[in-house]
Formats: sequence, structure tokens, C-alpha cells
Amino acid sequence: MKRKPDEILNEGLIDQELAAEEEEIKSRKFKYGTLATIFTIVFIIGVVLVNILLGYMTDRFVWEWDMTREKLFEISEDTKEVIDDLSRDVTITVLSDETNYRDSTELLSNIYETLQRYEALGSGKIKVRYIDPNMNPKIFDEYDELGTLSSNYIVVESDLRKTFMAPTSLYNMEVDEDENITYYVGLRAEQALTSALIFVTQESVNTAVYVRGHGEDYSLDELDSILTKMNYDTKVIILAQEEIPEECTMLIISSPDTDYSVEEIEKIDAYLMRGGDAIVSMTPETSTQLTNLNSYFEEWGVRYKSQIILDNHQSLSGYPMYVVPTIAQVDNVTDELNVKNYFAIIPACMPIELTGTETSAHKMAVMMTSSSYSYSKDLNEVTMGYDQEPTDETGPFNMCVISEYVVSDKNLNYTRSDVVFCSAGMISDSVLEASNFLNAQFTEHVIDYISEYNDQVVIPDKDFESTALNILTWQIRVVLWVVVIAMPLAILAVGIVIWSKRRHL
Repeated sequence: MKRKPDEILNEGLIDQELAAEEEEIKSRKFKYGTLATIFTIVFIIGVVLVNILLGYMTDRFVWEWDMTREKLFEISEDTKEVIDDLSRDVTITVLSDETNYRDSTELLSNIYETLQRYEALGSGKIKVRYIDPNMNPKIFDEYDELGTLSSNYIVVESDLRKTFMAPTSLYNMEVDEDENITYYVGLRAEQALTSALIFVTQESVNTAVYVRGHGEDYSLDELDSILTKMNYDTKVIILAQEEIPEECTMLIISSPDTDYSVEEIEKIDAYLMRGGDAIVSMTPETSTQLTNLNSYFEEWGVRYKSQIILDNHQSLSGYPMYVVPTIAQVDNVTDELNVKNYFAIIPACMPIELTGTETSAHKMAVMMTSSSYSYSKDLNEVTMGYDQEPTDETGPFNMCVISEYVVSDKNLNYTRSDVVFCSAGMISDSVLEASNFLNAQFTEHVIDYISEYNDQVVIPDKDFESTALNILTWQIRVVLWVVVIAMPLAILAVGIVIWSKRRHL
């Protein structure tokens, strides 16, 4: 059957339309495929660039949130100011492979996190590097002047000087002597690292000198630790044989049991008159009278009484010799202490009398006092018992005093000297190492105040857990009467009433 010409023409047109439509579909597929490919490439490039940018910004700025309950890694404003004011580049060298710190137990990983934040806040002024001594044993040769170092130690250095610290020194520890176990109870990495930054970048270094030669107390390791973290070098001199060094800014006289000679007193006086500061801690005299030393103390406005303060009301858990002092509010010294939630203790504290010799150039500030319930006994009376007798002198007594002397020359250049007078128990190791007492913080604040160097920072430790609950004597009595006596009696009375009403039902 023959097809008509118009049918053939229509089929040709249809074929052309189909071909054109097919070409258009192919063109669209190519266009959309090309756009999709371009968009994919652009997206990948964008992701890479964003990651690079975020990595760079993370290195320069701290974008991590501290979600720990104790805010272990939160950097204080004081540290940020120190880092911002750094005038020299600082290198922190960790003698370990980085993975040992980053991936190890909590002990090292906490330090790793803290170091990362210091480097980020440093904006290029602080560089943290990890060098594995096992792979690079010659690294120890670079730090010969620091003494014997070990793996995992941390060295902080600038072009001026360098210092080091063991990782354990960045933690607050307590020792259970009965079980011979050491517990890590807090992180003090920020205090240690910030103090090290100041130490390696400051132009001059303060020096604390312990006086020896008169039976002074040698067990002051905790005070040494406080001085070290506040950037003091420490030295020991025998005053009868040596002069007080010119670089000395803190003289420490701790519990001598024999008197000082006139010549030694003159050395101390010359040191204080040139602007030096001192900490004096004393214990009750047992036999030898410290005539020369006590006479000199009176020139500074104080007089130690050879007695011990006792308190049956404001003392530690029923031990009247462990007196809890009232801490005065003194600007720039105690105004930042948390006296509402914590307290200090001073065992075997001596009363300190003021001689009343204050002048316009010589001021006295009482820092700690005992309560009005306190009383004092001579040492030989204490050995016979703690009970208060009618003849005992009653408080309050002064327990810690700062004596400040300011002089000026004809050009009105002022020189200030401060002497802290206290009892040996206030700065004993057993008291300073207890984080649940205020003694360590109080000592740090006092040293910071009397020091001429004002760039020191005092940063509280970050505790891992709540501190032990300490109860005062009067609080024990309240618990006894309310919980042990009153509440049981009330419950018994209610029970009797209910029983009497129901027995006849």
C-alpha cells in the first residue's frame, strides 16, 4: 500500500522533532552534570579551606569549652594579662613524646590541655614543643645548668633564663601517712606555669634567705614551695659568718632557740633599713632567753609572750591548742580570701602584744586575732592540762601582725620595709599542705603584699573534689545538742503523745 506524500512529510518532521528533543536533553544533561561537578569541586574546596581556617584559628585562639565541673582548664584573667604583657618569646619544652601526654592517663592529659591553651593564648609568643629523650638523648645536654632532668619534665625558657618543673609539681597532693598513699586532689598547673613565665621573662629575680646558726626550724618545705612558685630563689646563710646578700628581698627567721649576737642584730637592722622584708615565726621559749632578739622585735612594735593560746570554743574539732583565728579584712592582703567558707588554724600559737610605739612612719596591722573565748597558759602549765583556770589571761589575743616602716630621703625617695610576726605553727608543713585550710593562701597573699615586686600572681588551685569537712568546737556542741539530744527527745515526745491518744481507741 502506497503512502501519501503528506504522511511521509509528517513522519520526517516528527523524526526531526524527536532528534532535536533528544539533542536538547543531551545538552541539558551535560549542562547540569557540569554544574554539579563544579558545585562538588567548589564544595570540597570550601570544606578544605574552612578546615584550614578553623585549624589556624584554633591554634591562635581557644575555642574549646571547659565542661569539667571544677573548671580545670579555665585560664584566669591574671594569666591572660601576663601572657599579653610578655616582652620576650617563651619556649615550653616537654621532655616526652607528644602522644604520651595527649593520650595517657588523666595526670598528663590535664597538663597537655593546659599547655595547649597557653600556646593558643600566646599568639605566637609561646611555643610548646615535645621532644622524646629516647629518640633525642642529647636534649638533656641543652639543660645541664638545671641539674638532673627526667623524662616528662617541662622546661620553660626565654633568652634571659630557664626553669623546669616535674609534672607532679603541677598537682596538689595529699599523703595518707597511715596507708602510705599519695592522692592528687587538685590541679595547680596554671599557678606553676604562669609563675614560670614571669620568672624567665622578668629582668631581676627576688631572693629569700633563711637564717641559720641558732637552731632554726629546717622543716619548711611547704613554705619553700610557696616561695618558689612566687618566683623567689632561696638561699641559706649563717648570719654570724656571712652578710645578708644584696639580692635578698625576703629574710626568714624561723624558731631560733638561742639568742642572736649584737653584731647579727645590726646586720638584720641594716638589711631592713635598706628596704628589705622579713618573716619571723617563733615558738615559746623553753630555757634560753632570747634577750637581744626580743628587744629588737620591740623596736618594731611587737612583744612575744612566752605562752600558748587555747580556745575551747573556736578551735579545730575539740583540740583547744589548734586555734582558729579571726582574719581581719585588710586591703590588698585579705580582701580576696574566702573567709566565709574556709578558715585557718594556728597550733601552739603565742600571743603577740603591741608595744604602742606607732608613729607616722611606723604602722602596725593586726592580721589575725583569737576569739574572746580564748585564754593563754605558760608552756609548763599546758603540759599539765588544757582546762581554763581562773588565773589564766583571757583573749582576744593578737596572733599575726605586720609591722611596716616607711622612711624617705631628702629627695622624697621612699623606702618601705615590712616584717610579718607570727608563730611557727602558722607556716608549718602540716598546716600549709592541707588544702582545706586557708594558711597557704593567707601566706601567699601576705608575701605578695610585702614584696616590692608587684608582678606576682596568686592563682588558687583547682580542686578535683570537695575538701574535707572541718568542724569547730562550738559546731560540735550544736550538733550534739540538736541531733543527738534534742531531735531524739522530740521524736520520743511525739511518739508518747500519739500512743497516749490511741491507747484508748
